[in-house]
Amino acid sequence: MYGYLLKIHSYLRWIALVFLLFGLIFIFLKKSKKAIYTIKDYQLFKVIKNVFNLQFLVGILLLTQSPMVKAFWSQVSQAVKWREIRFFGLEHPFMMILGVLPLNVFTDKTKDKIGTDTAFNYLFVRYLIILFILFVSVPWSFSPFTARPNFR
Repeated sequence: MYGYLLKIHSYLRWIALVFLLFGLIFIFLKKSKKAIYTIKDYQLFKVIKNVFNLQFLVGILLLTQSPMVKAFWSQVSQAVKWREIRFFGLEHPFMMILGVLPLNVFTDKTKDKIGTDTAFNYLFVRYLIILFILFVSVPWSFSPFTARPNFR
């Protein structure tokens, strides 16, 4: 099961990233046109939020199966000294929570902004911060923290 979850989580990150980038481009275009935030816009961002929630759920399931995470939590005092085990056992899950939780909150808060032109400004800055948090926390093949193949 671990292998399947790892592959799903690996490929789903690309889908989530594309959705978030699409959302940012969409926000930028609407913001530059000074468009009014509509229910359809809100529904689009709910889809983006749900893609991230699915990725997060797969990540939580993976967390329960991962040998690295189990190794980290079985010997925390020693494991914090090992970069790769610490990354997967502590840093990656914490940073993903720090990215996905605000994404949910900020997206849901825009429901109150339907019919205004402030929602796009509100989302743009927050989604950029979330993108940064998530991007630096993914084990890309070029990551200085710990590297994994971009495709499994």
